[in-house]
Amino acid sequence: MKKNLLLFVYFISQTIFAQDIKEVNAALDFEKKPSIISIPIDISIEDLQNQINSGMPDLIYEDKSFDDNDHDELKVKVWRKGNLIFTGLQNDVFSYEVPLKIWAQKRISALGVSQAPATEFELKLKFSSKFSITPDYDILTVTNGLGYVWITKPVLKTGYVDIPISPVIGKLIENNLSLFARQIDQTIKENYSLKPYVLKAWETAKKPFLASEEYNTWVIVDPVDMFMTPLKTVGKSLKSVLGIKVFVETLVGNPANAEVKPIKLPPFKTVNSIPDIFEIQLFNVISYEQATKISQNMFLGQKYEFKNGKYKIEIVDLVVSQENEQMLIKTVTKGSFKGAIFIKGIPKYNPEKKVVELTAAELDIKTKNILHKSGAWLLEGYMERKIESEFGLPVDDIINYGRAAVLETINSEITKGVKMKGEIISITPDKVKASESGILAIVNSKAKVEIVVKGM
Repeated sequence: MKKNLLLFVYFISQTIFAQDIKEVNAALDFEKKPSIISIPIDISIEDLQNQINSGMPDLIYEDKSFDDNDHDELKVKVWRKGNLIFTGLQNDVFSYEVPLKIWAQKRISALGVSQAPATEFELKLKFSSKFSITPDYDILTVTNGLGYVWITKPVLKTGYVDIPISPVIGKLIENNLSLFARQIDQTIKENYSLKPYVLKAWETAKKPFLASEEYNTWVIVDPVDMFMTPLKTVGKSLKSVLGIKVFVETLVGNPANAEVKPIKLPPFKTVNSIPDIFEIQLFNVISYEQATKISQNMFLGQKYEFKNGKYKIEIVDLVVSQENEQMLIKTVTKGSFKGAIFIKGIPKYNPEKKVVELTAAELDIKTKNILHKSGAWLLEGYMERKIESEFGLPVDDIINYGRAAVLETINSEITKGVKMKGEIISITPDKVKASESGILAIVNSKAKVEIVVKGM
């Protein structure tokens, strides 16, 4: 079963999924933290070049009249001789050339005689375009003409005289460079946009994912904001990074019952860099049944001496439970004291020992009342200190399973053509609290996550 965006780690057989997630958040004083999913944008310069060429018409310019343009006595047709070719790039500015074939016909009148000889020739137009992305995710270019280079110069043949018209044609080309530039900008605008890819990533992020089929637990990701770094040229690509700010929630039951928010793609905010740390918070619960088993393995048969060996007790049974917000350990002893001793304390994760331990341990008031009569020597704190120092519920299984689960999650295909790639930086248990369901814990996982869209 594929697990996406967030996984919940199970400890043995008991989990928190049967409990309303809002109660869990309240019990742990849980604060939702936003995360950033980074999406690298990689626009191939070759692909961009091909898109521009496919969108440019073959006939670029045509002047059908001798009498327009202040009666310049000239007709002209300009065709694209070949493909636009990028010749250089620096940062987000590209320079390129467009080879053209030009047909020109010039009306010449002399001594009452009018002629209209025609000629064909070739040249290269030079342009530069500054690339950027609009807040609406369109590719925007501002193109300027840089001039032209003759391949073959235009010459009109009239009778026995050749008339060079390079100055006339040159002026015509210079006057129309801005027209050609606007046409290139329009071609890019009509044929190139990031919006379909960004919208796909946004819609994918909003789609609920099944985290646990067994417990019918779904993950709901709520994207709330969008960021993007400026376009930069790297090698043969235009590159940027898109960052989606998300909040992650869970739902037990049918996700159709969740609040459905309309899909609206917000304009992005330009930032210099996108943080690549993705925080995943995993809910866990150690059941009291399992905590009891672990504790019995540690303490059953343990013998303790008091007053330099005057009193001796042995633990013959032990049960872990909860009272209010504290963990309660009931020990049954034999020896100098036969009966139940209740010790309560606050569960806390010890990162050095990698265990959930008991802190602020003390005898329960019921036990104190009994001991005042029959075992005052137990009131000196030795028993509490011993339990506190030796009690520990290992969480290695949680950490190891969490690492494997998160690693699978952040290296999975969300949908066709959209893949998640990532690596784990750290997995650390955080807050721990005793509740009716068990010993609740949050495991914080930090990872570097990116979504790769094929063909962007």
